[in-house]
Amino acid sequence: MITDTMKNIVEDTRSLHSQFEKEIEPFKQDLWNYCRYVTGSPWEGEDLFQETLLKAFAMLPQIWQPLNTKAYLFRIATNRWIDECRKRKRAVEVDPGKSEPDLEASQAFNIREALEVLVYHLTPKQVTTLLLMDVFQFKAAEIANMVHSTEGAVYGIVHRARKKLQTIGAYEKVHDTQDETSRHSEVVDEYLDAFNRRDVEKMLHLTSDTIHMEVSPGFQEFSKGDVEKGSMQAGIMGKKAYRKNLWGKEVLIVLAETKQGHQLHDVQFQDVADGKIVRHKSYFFCRELLTTIANTLEIPLQRNKPPVNWE
Repeated sequence: MITDTMKNIVEDTRSLHSQFEKEIEPFKQDLWNYCRYVTGSPWEGEDLFQETLLKAFAMLPQIWQPLNTKAYLFRIATNRWIDECRKRKRAVEVDPGKSEPDLEASQAFNIREALEVLVYHLTPKQVTTLLLMDVFQFKAAEIANMVHSTEGAVYGIVHRARKKLQTIGAYEKVHDTQDETSRHSEVVDEYLDAFNRRDVEKMLHLTSDTIHMEVSPGFQEFSKGDVEKGSMQAGIMGKKAYRKNLWGKEVLIVLAETKQGHQLHDVQFQDVADGKIVRHKSYFFCRELLTTIANTLEIPLQRNKPPVNWE
């Protein structure tokens, strides 16, 4: 049972989160680009981006000193990524199809070559330090705080990284293109067919009773009943979808029928177990990722789709 006090907390939190979103808006695109670079994947970059925003908001009650908002966001993203790399003990690849930020002509190296070499030959902290200084133009003192180091050590890391770029030879990257969802393709194909036929009953039949419907940062649902009463009501009318392997992940591209023609409405991903969809991930609210996908697929992005308006 939800108490009146808890309802008030939820409403107050939503109001505060709205204010927080307005405050960080000028820095979100740079932060998303950064998350995409360090993870080497738009999908993992989006996850890191959302985790960073969530943690940044949750940590605000612990902040008692004046805050540099941009540095605060990048610090959280940096620490989260370094921790994840240490935990996984894995190499990070760079997507060869991505574009890089504009760079000053005075820079002595090509950022794409730098990234491809760095992620294979340097530590996460070294990669991060070089990116923060040479791409995102943070000062050494700010970077030192982000990576738990000193200003002098930051200069040393960047100097050694640049020097190493001049000595490391070419290498051949090995890409693992195996799609983790390929063995679930039959269930996803059935779901896609039902979606395009507006067959809600079939879609629900393919859905686990304990499905996790993740449409963050907008909302989440945790059962088939929640989905049936909630997102399923408005999620399929006037839409059509098709499958697409995008950056190594098999996803559903959802198009909306508008007066201007078909526009990119959403991108979705499903996890399947025992013939049922157990997790449904929607990127409906992820403006930065959807913008990148729309540009990649050369499809207009639907910018006005209640409850959001990105125009």
